[in-house]
Amino acid sequence: MSQPLNEKQVDLLRYLVRQTGPVSSADLDGRIIRALKSRECITEHNGHVTVTDAGRTFLQSAVAPRQRKRRVAAQQTATHARAKAVQRAIQILELALPRDAEVAVGPIFAAADDVVDGFRRYARALEKKKP
Repeated sequence: MSQPLNEKQVDLLRYLVRQTGPVSSADLDGRIIRALKSRECITEHNGHVTVTDAGRTFLQSAVAPRQRKRRVAAQQTATHARAKAVQRAIQILELALPRDAEVAVGPIFAAADDVVDGFRRYARALEKKKP
């Protein structure tokens, strides 16, 4: 792959891989779809998106959701350490949760993918906080 994918592109690609069948492109962000199509990670046919072998290979070869190195700081703040802990937990959750699973969040049940995406957004927000 010539260009690295950004976080949103990796998140969408991961979401598409976890789905059991094609996903309607009407429900997805067109900018991200176009970027993934140009990198040949997905194909679109009759308004539905599927992941290509190249897209699956990319996700399997990526050790972490983000391959680019982030800012290197001399000292890691407690906020960044918390974010890293949340990211490690997310990786474990993704391996443990089956496709189309639901988890209890308080008194309601939510799709496991949505809960994991919420944790991922929370970890990103922690990283962006200034110490």
